[in-house]
Amino acid sequence: MDQRTGSGARILFLIALSCACAAAVLEYYQTSNTVEWVSFNDATKRAGEKGKLIYVDFYADWCQPCKQMDRTTFANDSVVALLSREFIAVRINIDDPVFGQPMKKRFNIEAMPTAMLMSADRQEVRRKIGYMNAEEFTAWLKEAN
Repeated sequence: MDQRTGSGARILFLIALSCACAAAVLEYYQTSNTVEWVSFNDATKRAGEKGKLIYVDFYADWCQPCKQMDRTTFANDSVVALLSREFIAVRINIDDPVFGQPMKKRFNIEAMPTAMLMSADRQEVRRKIGYMNAEEFTAWLKEAN
């Protein structure tokens, strides 16, 4: 291999490596959610005072569809507006040993992500398992109201 071919191969390798790194960062980078997430206890109190349902997002840090919902669905302006106007939003990490694991057991959560609507008295109204894009999620929420 002559010097020019080796040099060109190194440049191509560095370009490919840079692209792969950029793609990995973009895939796993989590944007900050604009949804106002509150604690479960606050949510039940607010829901009772305001006569709203509670939206509960059961998630896990290792869950790729959960991360995708963070980047897409929960970053969507229509979703953010609907959640803040009509619901009280809560996130529960099912891997949290103090709160998440007991809630996972109590509500029989078996797959991620699980979206649940519940009343102020903590009774399940409905649930949906799996990724939902903004349109699916909005439609699912509106069916409950």
